Amino acid sequence: MDKKQLTGFDAYEYAWDEVSKQLWPVLGLNALWFVGFFLFLIVVFLLSVVSTENWVSSIKASVILFLILSPLWEATNILRFSTMGQFPNGAKLPVLKIIIARVFFLIIVGFGYLALVLPGIYLHCRLSLYLPIILRSSGISPWQSLIQSWKVTRSRFINLYTLWIAIVISKPICLLPIGLGFVLERPICGLAKDIMFLTDSICARDGPG
Repeated sequence: MDKKQLTGFDAYEYAWDEVSKQLWPVLGLNALWFVGFFLFLIVVFLLSVVSTENWVSSIKASVILFLILSPLWEATNILRFSTMGQFPNGAKLPVLKIIIARVFFLIIVGFGYLALVLPGIYLHCRLSLYLPIILRSSGISPWQSLIQSWKVTRSRFINLYTLWIAIVISKPICLLPIGLGFVLERPICGLAKDIMFLTDSICARDGPG
């Protein structure tokens, strides 16, 4: 297959290939992440219920926290299981950078989705590569990772849109009992973004900077 024609669906297929070749290590690592996240969110939920005495606000707080921290889960999979190239910072997980970039991402994309959805989809696609950019770029700031994602995805919106569709299609797997689908969805989602960033279909003309 010509890498210059790589779509988001191709990236998901390649990501699944990487996962299937290392299936037991992937399942083991992501089971640990799943249990850790599940217990952490339960603690946060219970503490927020005690402090606010409001179940609805507690659920909202847990969901927001998950949205902010979930890229750490994806990033761990990219660092551990990606077979494409080296990471300048080794296997170190830049936790603070990822969280800050994620907050920026959620604010920008959130406003886009509130503006009749379509702007949100566009912004989501254009900014979605901030995570592999942070992991594969030395010394980049959280805000610069979003700017770099915007530059890298220029003139390639259709390919990134198919990645967005693939991510949306994969979400129902997370509805398995108590969210067990995340054990497979998180590594595939993270690796697909990494593959899209590294292939010529994204980097050939604009480059990572």
